[in-house]
Amino acid sequence: MTPFLAVIAIIAAVNPFAAAARLDGKRPPPRHIITAGNLSLAIYTLAAAFAGDILEALSVEPESFLVAAAVIIAASGAATIALGPLRLHFDPASGYADLVPLAVPVLLGPAGLSAVIVVATRESAGLAIVGSLAAVVVCLGLAVARFGAAAPLADGLARLLAGLAVVIAAGFAVDGIRAI
Repeated sequence: MTPFLAVIAIIAAVNPFAAAARLDGKRPPPRHIITAGNLSLAIYTLAAAFAGDILEALSVEPESFLVAAAVIIAASGAATIALGPLRLHFDPASGYADLVPLAVPVLLGPAGLSAVIVVATRESAGLAIVGSLAAVVVCLGLAVARFGAAAPLADGLARLLAGLAVVIAAGFAVDGIRAI
C-alpha cells in the first residue's frame, strides 16, 4: 500500500462529506469544534501508536483483523450508499455537544478506527496519524463550511466517497484472505 493510498483509505473510511451532512446543516461553535477535533485526534493517535498492542491484547492476528476491518468499512460504506448519511440531532446548547454527536460518531466511528489500525499495522503509526489528521481536519472544515443549498451535492459526494471506501475494503479483504 502506498502512503497516498493509506491516507485516502483513512479519509474514505471516516468520510468527511457524510460527517458534515450528519450535522444536518448546523454549524458547531468553535469551542465544540476544537474539543471534538482534539479528542478525535488523541484517540486516533493512541489507536495508531498501540495498534499492535491492541491486536495482541485481543489475541487477533493482523491478517485476521484486516478481513474484519474490511467488513466493518464495507458495511459502513454500503449503509451510506444505500441510506445516505445518517442525520443526527445536534444541539449546540447541550453540555455534551462537543462529545456527542460531534466527536462520536461523526469523527470517531468503527470504520475510521479500523482503517487507522490497519494502516498502523501494515505501514506505520506515523502514516496512520497523518491520515487521521487529514480526515479530521477535512471533516471539521466541511462542518464549519456548511452546505446550505448545496446539501444534495454533499449527499452525493458522501455516497461517492462511501463507494470508494467499499472498494478499498474489498482490497483489504483480498489482502487479508491471501495472507491467512
